[in-house]
Order: sequence, then C-alpha cells, then structure tokens
Amino acid sequence: MLYGHGDDAYLQKNEIIANFSTNVYIGKEPKGLKEHLFSQWHKINTYPEILAESLREKIAQHHQLQETNVIVLNGAEEGIHLIAQVFQRKKTAIFTPTFSEYEDACKIHQHQLDFLPLANTQDLINIDLNADLVFICNPNNPTGEILTIDRIEHLLDQYPQTFFCIDEAFMNFTLSISSCVSLLQSHQNLIILKSLTKNFAIPGLRLGYLLASEILIKKMQDVKITWSVNALAIEAGKYIFENYDIHSKENIPLKELLAQKDNFFKQLKQIPNFEWYPSHTHFFLGKTLKKTASKLKQYLVNEHQILIRDASNFRGLDETFFRIATLSRNENKLLQQALEDWNEYK
Repeated sequence: MLYGHGDDAYLQKNEIIANFSTNVYIGKEPKGLKEHLFSQWHKINTYPEILAESLREKIAQHHQLQETNVIVLNGAEEGIHLIAQVFQRKKTAIFTPTFSEYEDACKIHQHQLDFLPLANTQDLINIDLNADLVFICNPNNPTGEILTIDRIEHLLDQYPQTFFCIDEAFMNFTLSISSCVSLLQSHQNLIILKSLTKNFAIPGLRLGYLLASEILIKKMQDVKITWSVNALAIEAGKYIFENYDIHSKENIPLKELLAQKDNFFKQLKQIPNFEWYPSHTHFFLGKTLKKTASKLKQYLVNEHQILIRDASNFRGLDETFFRIATLSRNENKLLQQALEDWNEYK
C-alpha cells in the first residue's frame, strides 16, 4: 500500500499550512544534529557500514543487550518486512485496526492471516490464538490504545511457541505504559520494533531498529539487503544515542504535549456532527457524522489548507473515520474552526 499512509502533503496541489495527518513529533530534530551531519558529510563518499555496526553497538549498550540482539533498520517498516520474510507462509494474527504495513508485508510473503479485534487483547484469559506470529502495535496506531507490560508477558507465557512482534514506535508518546525491552532476556518469543524517526522528528532519514533473540536476528541478517541504512542515518543515530537522555527530554516535553492534547480533545468534542475516541498518545481518531472522511479531507485541503489522515483504509474502520495529531495551539484552533465550518458546508 504505497500511497495508503499519512503525510501525503507533497501530493496536494494546495500549500498545507497545518499538517495533522502525521503522528511524528511536531518539534524539530535534536539540537546540533544538523551541524553534526554536515561535519560527517564526507561519509557519503564511501559505502556505509553493511549492518550499521557502530550504531548497533550503541543501541545494544543503551538497552544493556548484546549486539547480536540488535538489527538496525531503514525505518521500522524494514523490520516489518524482514519479519514477514523470515516467517513466510506461517500463520499470523494481527490485532486490528492497526498499521496496515503488517498485513501488506505478510501478504507479500504468503502468510495465512487471521484478524482479531484489538479489544480482545484486554480479555487475555479467553483469547484463543492459533498463530506462529502475532503483530501488536503498542501504543496502537491509529487508536492510541495500549497494552501494559504484564498483559504482554501473559501472552508470551501463555503462547511460548508463538512469536510476538511488539511495535513500540510510539512508546515515547505515552505516559501510560513502559517498554517491554526488559522481557527480552527471559522470553525468546519476543520481538520489539523501535523507531527513531517519530520521536526525534527525522522521518526523512528513515531510521529504526529491532531487538530479538540472537537466532532470530541472524535469520533476518541472512535476508536483509546490503547497505539498507545510509551513512548519514547511521551518524544521526550515533549522535542521538551518545546523548540519548538529553535529546529525548529536549525533543518531547511529553507532559505538556499530552496536556495540550487533552485540552484539544475537549474543544473538539464540543463541535456537532463528530465523534472522538480517547487515546493514550498525542494522536487520536475522529469520526464524521456528515459525508465521509475522504470528503472531509478534501474540503479541509481545498478550503483551509489543512491536512488530516483519512483512516478509512485501516482494516476494521469504515469510510467515516480519520486520524489527527496534536499540533501547536494556533494550528489546533485552525482545525477547530475549519471543522465548525464543515458543518455549514454543503
């Protein structure tokens, strides 16, 4: 699904002045990163490290793991496709609605797919899984729902023959849960996907990583394309991890962002002809009770230069759903006014 994701501002004829369609952090990249990358510009004159070994070492140290538990990725999306390839033709369960790339990657590699409502994960005693592999986005995109670490551990223990891929791309955007990296030492059936592009606002560099058992990492390395992570992305990752605590605190003032989201959410709930769905993150789902999300998206682009994420292509959601992320107060007010105007639009 090449064109089925958010942030398609470059495809719009109108200039976009407020982009609510992407759930990347609204701030800038880490302070000093731009200057650092310019100082490393000479690295583009030679091939990059095959497995981004120098960055892999720093990631392993950060998580107190072995380098053999880490594989560096050209964005977390590469990890999804590597997993799907390693588990090709297996039985795979996906909790929906969720990120469509899990399904797309599995279809390419001929998985036998089973789709389960996301709400089922809250009732783990009665859940019946018959799968070799399970994808769970935590916090989930697009709903912002969460699974606590104890519930994930319950799944890992209850189904020891099933591999669970926990996509933690949005872990840095919630205060409700913590990462399940600590479970890696005791559970060989756990895979964790991490993104560096969203919380550090560098999606154009494409950078992420995957944590898993040494055996599974080796299988992925055997099918991974050479030089998938470019030299500047490697240097960006190293710069981030060398000062991770400083950069993560500077980049996302999370309490402030979530408080702003709560206020934004309350304001939107006052607008007629919409329904809004609570979330543990800075992004959340909306539902238009007038026409469709596609019509709403085009109206906002054409009349207000505002972009939202049409969420109708998420399995389990219909044509009326859309997703928005929290932006600045001024941008949020622009969307509020535009949605009020939508009610008058014929």
